[in-house]
Amino acid sequence: MRYDSKKVAVLGGGHGAHCMAADLAYRGFKVNMFEMPEFKGNISLLFETKTIEIEGCIKGSFRLECVTADIHEAIDGVRYILIVTPAFAHKAYANLLKGKMDTDNQMVILYPGAFAGFLFKTILGDDCPVVAEANNLPYDTRLVGPGRVKLYGFNDINIAFMPARQGQALFEQVQALHPFVRMYDDIMEAGLSIVNPAFHAGLCLFSINDIENWPKRPFFLYEHGVTPASVKMNMVLDNERKEIGRVFGYNLRPIEDFSNLAEGYAWRDLYKAIHGDISLTSISGPHDIESRYLIEDAPYGLVPWSHIGGLAGVKTTYIDTIVNIYNVIHERNWWEEGRNLQDLGLDGMSVDEIKDYLQSGYK
Repeated sequence: MRYDSKKVAVLGGGHGAHCMAADLAYRGFKVNMFEMPEFKGNISLLFETKTIEIEGCIKGSFRLECVTADIHEAIDGVRYILIVTPAFAHKAYANLLKGKMDTDNQMVILYPGAFAGFLFKTILGDDCPVVAEANNLPYDTRLVGPGRVKLYGFNDINIAFMPARQGQALFEQVQALHPFVRMYDDIMEAGLSIVNPAFHAGLCLFSINDIENWPKRPFFLYEHGVTPASVKMNMVLDNERKEIGRVFGYNLRPIEDFSNLAEGYAWRDLYKAIHGDISLTSISGPHDIESRYLIEDAPYGLVPWSHIGGLAGVKTTYIDTIVNIYNVIHERNWWEEGRNLQDLGLDGMSVDEIKDYLQSGYK
């Protein structure tokens, strides 16, 4: 079968998926958009019109090649399968795609990955194609109505490949999708470099009262939630994950890259960078403690960081504290529900064994 590098499948039906589908269509890609059958009703208008209206940094109305709940139709003939969903959907997508992809000619890219490359390898086994992980969404974006999305700004993002040894040959190819700034050593570095868990946690934790009191009063996290105390908390979370990275040989700088800060930044620098970012401060919410800012970042960011830290011999006191507080807030056990070493196929492995696995894709 012939695979067209200008034909892509965008899997997901939320803010990021709408924006990515519109952006890629705007740039001349043929875009197939997929949503799980059980969520089809959430985007029923898009299934009818196959058109997304976008405003903000890009303006226009863009028609997609197809909008479908049939995964075979969605990925037929596409070179890139782009998964733009919260991390809790990754396992379902891995199971859905199992046995349906051309492992030699198709590539899965997750935005962001949150260690999902390990998850896909564990679920798909030898039938796993190259899996790439971005460390963030390339957009600050929100849905503003059925089939309508607003793009507030673009984010610089990086990428990693599993297996890492194939990355150099693939990095130039994926530049056609997004201007990835750099390639990480491997997907472990990408997972430890996800921006949101150490970017949202301090702000959300110290803003629980405001989050739970909406709509009694308006709340904009990056405007009202950015305080000296909240960014200090973000800094200690960032420092703990950097210490994990050092054990694996990485020099992690996700907050610096996202907020254009110098290494060794102080809390005042981070405060000014977030509070003055007009692409962030205009974003309303979160308006519920069930927001992905909390229930995605804890189980799929902070929890695996903690488990990997334990494997690497790094104490994660503050990361663990946030998770334990969220356990109380949500009346759930995120340690049990979150992404663990067994999910990632890393249980019982040493740091050196993991580094070899990251390069080759084989244990």
